[in-house]
Amino acid sequence: MAGSGELYKGTEGKWTFRVKASNGKVVAIDDGPGYKAKAEARAVLQKLLNGDYKGPIREPAAVTCGKEISANTTLDGDLACSGDGPALIVTADNVVLDLGGFTVSGSGSAAAFPGILLRNVKGVTVRKGTIKGFGAGVAIAGGANNVIQNLTVQDNIGSTDGDFGDGITLNASSGNVVQGNTVRRNGPFAGISLVGACTKNEIRDNVISDNNMLPGDPSMGRQAMGIRFEGPGADNNKVLGNTVTNSGAEGICVLPTCTDPQAGCAGTPGNEGNEISKNMCHGNGTSGQGSGIRLFAVPQPVAASNTTITDNVTNDNVTFGIAVDAVGNANPGPTKNKISGNSGKGNGQFDGYDGNTPACGTNVWKGNDFAKANQPCVSA
Repeated sequence: MAGSGELYKGTEGKWTFRVKASNGKVVAIDDGPGYKAKAEARAVLQKLLNGDYKGPIREPAAVTCGKEISANTTLDGDLACSGDGPALIVTADNVVLDLGGFTVSGSGSAAAFPGILLRNVKGVTVRKGTIKGFGAGVAIAGGANNVIQNLTVQDNIGSTDGDFGDGITLNASSGNVVQGNTVRRNGPFAGISLVGACTKNEIRDNVISDNNMLPGDPSMGRQAMGIRFEGPGADNNKVLGNTVTNSGAEGICVLPTCTDPQAGCAGTPGNEGNEISKNMCHGNGTSGQGSGIRLFAVPQPVAASNTTITDNVTNDNVTFGIAVDAVGNANPGPTKNKISGNSGKGNGQFDGYDGNTPACGTNVWKGNDFAKANQPCVSA
């Protein structure tokens, strides 16, 4: 026997309804604001009894903001977080966090934290979704051998005085793979950064664009880099096959290091033995200056050494295509960087630049295709 519906006036004098099963048990009540007209309430009730409201049955989200992930987890909907902390924290090794194509977004207090934090874990995979509106999209803190793949990481903007300000950041972590992600409009530091003793990581096949944001008005951005080696001790990492465009400053940059500028930088581990190969770096330097690929050096801090830069294409960057700065005066030790098989054109000053003289110092340039170089050794 079919159930029935009943119309009645609620406590505020408006019409509402309930549905009863054939045994007289109430199985549904309209808990909305009610209806001014009885006919309006009747029409909605009739549609309900006729089965006109057809759609999916949803359950409360299994994952909530601030949850610690300790087992394989797949999101079943978007997650919007505004609390004081990361949206999700992975705390166990060898788990998969699949965003399921959904979006994890931050606002309010959450904007000062990472969207997803991997806290000293190993063998974790985070994949397939969008992360936006946090101080950093994904932060790997310690641990090793994690995979970050097939994410869109965008509009994550940290404070210039804070610890975060990147799309994806690796801090003192080794053996990770960051692959196949779209990383855009993050700042104020970088699209992807390696901070502290990060070794043997691979940053490959990502599309990294428009990372030039500062907190507040996006038009006040400009200084972020596409991929940033900060260190100290960011050694033996590989940056392969990425497309890096429209960064505020450099597209790919290996920075000099200094543990204590007041006491002097001698003895600080440099960023050594990194490979930068088969990337396309175009149109970087939207701040007004910036190169496609740069080994940065200033007096005192320890400059990059033993870097291999091969088979990259660097066109139309504001300052240089590929630039190797002069090593710092207080640390004139060998840089021994090797730059070969690259091409560049349309860059603002030189397509290939080496500030070390005479004859590029200990750096070796070979087989590059540049229209403009600042000294003959660069065109070797």
